[in-house]
Amino acid sequence: MRYADLHTHTYHSDGTRSPREVIDVAKSHGITIVSISDHDNLAAYFEIKSYADEQGVLLIPGVELSCAFEGVDVHILAYAFDPHDERIDKRLHSFREARARRGVAMVDKLRELGFMITTERVQELAAGGSVGRPHVARALVERGYVASVAEAFDRFIGTGKPGYVEKERFRIKEAVSVIRAAGGVTSVAHPSIYPDHERIVPMVLDAGVDAVEVYHPEVPAADREMYTNLARFRGKFVTGGSDDHGKVKKSETLGTVRVPEGILGWLLGGPPRLS
Repeated sequence: MRYADLHTHTYHSDGTRSPREVIDVAKSHGITIVSISDHDNLAAYFEIKSYADEQGVLLIPGVELSCAFEGVDVHILAYAFDPHDERIDKRLHSFREARARRGVAMVDKLRELGFMITTERVQELAAGGSVGRPHVARALVERGYVASVAEAFDRFIGTGKPGYVEKERFRIKEAVSVIRAAGGVTSVAHPSIYPDHERIVPMVLDAGVDAVEVYHPEVPAADREMYTNLARFRGKFVTGGSDDHGKVKKSETLGTVRVPEGILGWLLGGPPRLS
């Protein structure tokens, strides 16, 4: 039996691992089906596809999209679409540009508050990838203003904090439409983390999302069972992944979530199964 991790990040968005390192670490844990789901960015897929093939790792095109729904920032994972689709490329490019503008605005706000970080350094930390809040947080850590990325979010750049700037988001139905037109499918990422998630997640599924990510470090066992049953009752499916960001978060998670291939039959072209 093969195992999958369909939720990983690299330095092309807000992770610290290289795409090659994601493949190598996943394989070392017996995971041979991988999706690199960077935010608004497919650079890692194109960089590493040939290497993944050489290593016997099935690399599934993936991306994580920020969506607005009922006033909540809901993340949607998209999979198995045509990575060369021009509509996706155009839309993701616009979001990357919006992320870059947001990064500059956050740095400006923080500098007004007396935190002497620079846009240039934040962009260096993004390493040419999609600029995100973790890069701003790492700049704050480097200058000694906070001890960790988590503290930076808690005190300064989390929602409603002094350095926070709103970001551009997809509408759920727009995200579903764009991905479906390119032959792909969608899944609600880490469902347990949203406020009022027991109400929000069923509504998101009813809006057209195909699946829900029930295997995730922040989805407790009771919620995993609840959302697996919800998917079954609504004729939807399940996905899973570690949501690994390398050293950005408190602990590295790649290898901690191993989703059996059989559960992903609907995504991989075989028969679907929810348990």
